[in-house]
Amino acid sequence: MVIRPFRNRVQNFLEALLLSGTLGRLGVAAFVIAVVSFLMGLLGYLAALGSEQAFSNPFEGVWWAFLRLSDPGYLGDDDGYLLRMVSTVVTVAGYVLFMGVLVAILTQGLNEKIRRLEMGLTPISANKHVILLGWNNRTPWMVGKFLISEGRVGRFLRRVGARRLKLVLLVEEVSPRHSLELKNFIGPDWKSNRVVLRSGTPLRLDHLMRVDYLRSSAILLPALDRSSEDAVSRSDDATVKAVLSIDHSLRLSEEKLPPPLLVAELYDARKITTVLQCYQGPIEVVASDEVISRMVAQMTRHPYISDIYRELLSMGAGNELYIRDVKPGQIGKSFWGFAQKAASALVIGVTRESERRITPLLNPPADYCFSREDKIVYIADHWGDLDTLNDAAIKPWPEPGESLEKLKRDDEKLLVLGWSRRMPDLLEEYESYLNQRFDITIASRMPVETRQQQIDAHGSTLQRTKVVHKLIDYTIPENLAALNPESFDTVVCLSSEGSSSDEDADARTLVAHTILQAQLAQSSRKPRVILELLDELNVGLISGSGCEYLLTPHVLGFMLVEVSLRRELNAVFQELFNSGDTEITFRDFERYGLAVGDSIAFHQVQRLSRDYNEIALGIFKTAKANQTTSGKHINPDRNKMWTLENNDKFIVLRR
Repeated sequence: MVIRPFRNRVQNFLEALLLSGTLGRLGVAAFVIAVVSFLMGLLGYLAALGSEQAFSNPFEGVWWAFLRLSDPGYLGDDDGYLLRMVSTVVTVAGYVLFMGVLVAILTQGLNEKIRRLEMGLTPISANKHVILLGWNNRTPWMVGKFLISEGRVGRFLRRVGARRLKLVLLVEEVSPRHSLELKNFIGPDWKSNRVVLRSGTPLRLDHLMRVDYLRSSAILLPALDRSSEDAVSRSDDATVKAVLSIDHSLRLSEEKLPPPLLVAELYDARKITTVLQCYQGPIEVVASDEVISRMVAQMTRHPYISDIYRELLSMGAGNELYIRDVKPGQIGKSFWGFAQKAASALVIGVTRESERRITPLLNPPADYCFSREDKIVYIADHWGDLDTLNDAAIKPWPEPGESLEKLKRDDEKLLVLGWSRRMPDLLEEYESYLNQRFDITIASRMPVETRQQQIDAHGSTLQRTKVVHKLIDYTIPENLAALNPESFDTVVCLSSEGSSSDEDADARTLVAHTILQAQLAQSSRKPRVILELLDELNVGLISGSGCEYLLTPHVLGFMLVEVSLRRELNAVFQELFNSGDTEITFRDFERYGLAVGDSIAFHQVQRLSRDYNEIALGIFKTAKANQTTSGKHINPDRNKMWTLENNDKFIVLRR
């Protein structure tokens, strides 16, 4: 009864040592080696008594045994059978202890250290770095944009005083798949020395300390991946909590460091005010559901406007939006006088910061002059294009006259396939269009009661927009045919909320698109088709079909990166992609007093647009056979002549 507790205590003690780490295991191994050396040394001493190899004392025998254990190469030097037997046992034990146990312990310790490093648990020491908190389907997009946009990132680094980009990702549990996914997605532009992965959650302050967030220049808080309505609420709540933690720790910090820029993504736009109140430093909030809903609504109203969105929201692929500080020599000068001289850029407005809030002023009044606080907003192929000025004596643009009256648009019938949490935002957007009514049919597997509950919970009040719900699986050809898609003006395929993953959501969208193409092929009336996609690889599957698409992760990832590099762009995006007073639209050239067959240069279009208080952004040419100039042409050459044809339009920014 007494032996068993003692044995258990010894066993527990050894277990604690073995589990304590490499040093504990080495200690146990050293103890075993010492015991074996002592016992085998005594046996060797006794076995060698009376022989020529007799040891002068027992301790010399112990030393002999230790040498045999550590270097089992002296086996042939021993005399006498008894000593050789002891020596053989010691030699075999040496192979086991030194070449087996010690090597295994050291190897295991090294592997554990490497695994710990791979897990990203060690804190970093950095300064002026950029932090991405969390991992979702937009993370590879954002990392890729940071790595390839050398010009924008370089200007950002100069503003914050950093020498080179260091991107730190805080992921819930780092694994090799994260690095592999980034490398495969980004391709040749992948730079492993610029990206650091660490494990943790933004909800814990000690995990935030792991990425040295107090010394960062910008922190991005993307939302969690879409799933259930509950996950959406948890994502927004987690964002609020993370912002509170960062703000609180900055207040308590003894170093009094300048607060980094926070760029937070929310699903629910109603929580923007709450987030803004939680942080005393510079902060920008992107309401993703609202942004995507506005874009989808604009796509249904303006055919091919998605092409414009893709060009303005893609780095290195055509024209982009840029922000630049007003130069000292421009202060007090006329905005429109400068805009007219810009030979390679489209100057569309300014932004101004007041009381931590950035206000955009696009298409400003005719008498507007630059002030010291202004930042110029322009569209160009390259950032430096604004420096190309036409200083020749040119006729000034006319004073703007009356804006063109908004024409009442025909009522539009929409068929929406799939249910998304963005649907209440989308319905509100349609309701806000006062010059057009919408008759919307929503077909989904989502129960009608659940849909209506989500609409009511959002606080949507629909008076001008008619909504009809259909409980149906639209991926079955017979069910889709029963909806008579050819009777609608536009068919919108949303990423289905009931799908378990992005791949499944895109699969349903592509199945619906394929069935639609087959059923509409024999119809004389073909509605426009708009798809929401989540995976860029699926874009090639719809090429040539004539449908329009919106790649949601690309749009949101781009906006988050752009806003983190130049925060003023968030206000510009909100102004451009909504249905408010200022928006991008298509203008029939007949409303400018032109006719089919007229030839006109873009600089003349710019003058005409000022007559109607608009800014010309480009020309949209109708696609024709054997014509290489079809499609959108944003910021074209000022002197190139264009011959107007039926259905050609001007792309303008109206106010």
